Amino acid sequence: MTAGPEATSSRESLIEELARTQSQADREQILATNPTLLASETVTELAAKVVERVRVDIHQARALAESALLIANKLGGKEEIAFGLRAKANALYASGDHKEAVAHHDQALEMFLQAGDQKEAARTLSTSIQPLILMGEYERAYQASEQARKIFTELGDPWRIARLEINAGNIFHRQDRFEEALAHYERAYAGMIEHRDVEGIAVVLSNMAVCLISLNDFPRALSSYRQARKVCEKAGMPLLVAQADYNVAYLYYLRGEYGSAIERLYAARRACEATGDAYHFALCHLDLSDVYLELNLSEEARTIAHEGFLRFEAQGMRYEAAKTLANEATAYGQQGKAVQSLELFGRAREMFAKEANRVWPRLLDLYQALLLFHEGRHFEARRLCVAASAFFDEAKLRSKAVIAHLLLARIALQLRDAAEAQKQAEAAVERLSAVKTPVLEYQVQFLLGQLAQESGDLAAAHNCYQLARQALESLRTRIHTEELKISFGRNRLQVYEALVDILLAGAAGEESTAEAFACIEAAKSRSMSEMIFRSGQSLPMGEAGQSNLVRRIRDLREDLNWYYHRIELEQLGGENAENRIATLQEQAQAHEKELMRTLRELPAHERENATLEAPTDFSLSYVQECLPEHAAIVEYYSTGDRLIAAVVTRSKMEIVSVSVLSRIQNALQLLRFQLSKFRMGASYTQRFVEPMQRAAESHLDVLYNELIAPIRPLLDGCTHLVIVPHGPLHFLPFHALRQSGRYLCDDFTISYAPSATIFALCQRKEANPSLRPVVFGVADQNAPEIDAEVKAVAEILPGSELLAGEKATVAALRDRGATIGILHVATHGVYRQDNPMFSGIRLGDGYLYLYDLYQMRIPARLVTLSGCAIRSREFA
Repeated sequence: MTAGPEATSSRESLIEELARTQSQADREQILATNPTLLASETVTELAAKVVERVRVDIHQARALAESALLIANKLGGKEEIAFGLRAKANALYASGDHKEAVAHHDQALEMFLQAGDQKEAARTLSTSIQPLILMGEYERAYQASEQARKIFTELGDPWRIARLEINAGNIFHRQDRFEEALAHYERAYAGMIEHRDVEGIAVVLSNMAVCLISLNDFPRALSSYRQARKVCEKAGMPLLVAQADYNVAYLYYLRGEYGSAIERLYAARRACEATGDAYHFALCHLDLSDVYLELNLSEEARTIAHEGFLRFEAQGMRYEAAKTLANEATAYGQQGKAVQSLELFGRAREMFAKEANRVWPRLLDLYQALLLFHEGRHFEARRLCVAASAFFDEAKLRSKAVIAHLLLARIALQLRDAAEAQKQAEAAVERLSAVKTPVLEYQVQFLLGQLAQESGDLAAAHNCYQLARQALESLRTRIHTEELKISFGRNRLQVYEALVDILLAGAAGEESTAEAFACIEAAKSRSMSEMIFRSGQSLPMGEAGQSNLVRRIRDLREDLNWYYHRIELEQLGGENAENRIATLQEQAQAHEKELMRTLRELPAHERENATLEAPTDFSLSYVQECLPEHAAIVEYYSTGDRLIAAVVTRSKMEIVSVSVLSRIQNALQLLRFQLSKFRMGASYTQRFVEPMQRAAESHLDVLYNELIAPIRPLLDGCTHLVIVPHGPLHFLPFHALRQSGRYLCDDFTISYAPSATIFALCQRKEANPSLRPVVFGVADQNAPEIDAEVKAVAEILPGSELLAGEKATVAALRDRGATIGILHVATHGVYRQDNPMFSGIRLGDGYLYLYDLYQMRIPARLVTLSGCAIRSREFA
């Protein structure tokens, strides 16, 4: 007898009630009051619902699985219990409990075989493959695949075979056998299309995209993910939609588009948390920690890596857990916390060793050796590095071998063993010939320059340093992961310091001073461009009519990031990757050459937006022509502990040694200490104002004597100074420096610039007087006077627009950007020393980071930022 509509409706309601029930007692109560549910068909219906619901809501899927198993146990039939066990296994797998999933699959398989149900036994074998893969049980997974294929073939079930092809492909993909995996996926896709299996189509498209990533076909991979997302969204499968979003975010990460990757990974993480997808939720943490490490945002990397480690560990996924632990250790290393870093590296190494991974343990040996080297523990570092270098040589992982031999050479240099340092440097040079990577070329040539300088051969040192500089400047892209994430030198610009040092010693004869100034300018340009590229933001593309060359430069950079990441992943992937690595390196080198050629073709008027670098034909005369009459540029720079100043006027340029950097830092620290006392409240400052003032003036006198007095004779006839600070001097108010009771601003007007070249570029730009003033203000209880400030500023700027509070938004600034002639912003600010491009100001709807400004067009002739700043803030 067929059930009527009301009975069907009631049954569906009961099943939905079971899906929402989270306790066994509540399930028992529902079954007790609805005995018609105690039937075999209920078990199979609930088991089918579990398969559907894991794509939508894992919590409900687990509840349905528990209900199915409860009913099955009450019925007592082997086949019913088998269905219940498999349903629970599927739910356990979807929620990340792979070990328990495999155990339940094994029990279900045994019972189906005992009941003589070959079809359901084969289905159980097929669904057991994925949790087996994630546990590293590849041989068992392959045997399950072959056994299931044999049964489905005997039963004449092509649709099930097509579905099985997906899981079989996953086995090969997990083992980095991408061509074989893709072949399985393509066969599965053909079967899914033939049988109009929407869910299967979505899954296989996603898996094909993963393979295409490994095969370096970015456009097809992105297209596959987007197509999969559309299929999932149309079919109402939010879990797969979230997974597709995660995968698209991962693609952006591989391309080096870190801003987009971060935004999408956080969105995917929220979606995975909502749907209960524990595996992809944890993967978001792993990838975010990778991004943050590459952006040098070490605290964010450490926090999110630790959270990811806990989640992977709970799921029994040792390989992924070890990777997140290694990332947490790397973050500690970036922060200079060697003890914590070494401890975590040791734990991660043990985990990788248990996974029988040969590459990661030696890579972590190299990481630890680098940390020990920085700590001055040279003998321990050498012991680890010797073993790592031998492994990388044998495994033919040449870029890692270069790094290992470079480190051994640096250790020998520190131990005053010149012969061993030269031997290891030559080993690095030999292996570099097969790699041809600019960043490693830079490291090798810089080391050779140091060895030559140590031996007193300044001409050879000059030549090597120049080659190192050329390698560093050959690509205006990020220093990719070949450098490891814990670099040899904390200062990436040390080649410029070394060059300036030996040039001032006369290494280039009469041209030494001019060449030294060009190096100083190149160093400041490099510093700025690295900050921008480390922010992970694409540079602004400019006006609509901008040339295709600029767009091509951006595309080439993204392609190179892709290849660099892919090379790194292949090197860490294990065995038999040599041919793939060689192919990737060949493709990367081709892109590097094309980028260099395209940069050379770029017209001068587009160079600023496309590269943000000083022109290679830097001209002192060009800077001097841009200087106003009676003005001088005073540009500071340090080489080691020596602080120098280049003084440039319209008629001359001289470089003078002015002080010792450590002495300046000490005086600055004392000055900041005195200034910090003004935060202790009005009563304190009123009581001690005179001694505080005397102390501050004393420190300002000292700083004048150190920084200005040595160059004061060179400033005769000047009335305006353009100060170009360096390092800690960026925090010094030069206009307040004093001598004999007179402040520097009493004798000169003072302005600041990031470099002489940028000052010259700004001088050449014509201001548009027709653009209007705009005033932004965001007050709060800590800075209530901001409202009065912005109103006063708006009153003295004719035709100005005032936007305060919630109206002072990032969108408002972006919308008005092209029409702003004067911009005044009064608000709080944050400064990120670990990555200055993530410094920002608080507007009405959130923070505007420095990298955001490079996406805007604001032709203002004057921008004023008025407010207080704090040192750092967590990025989210």
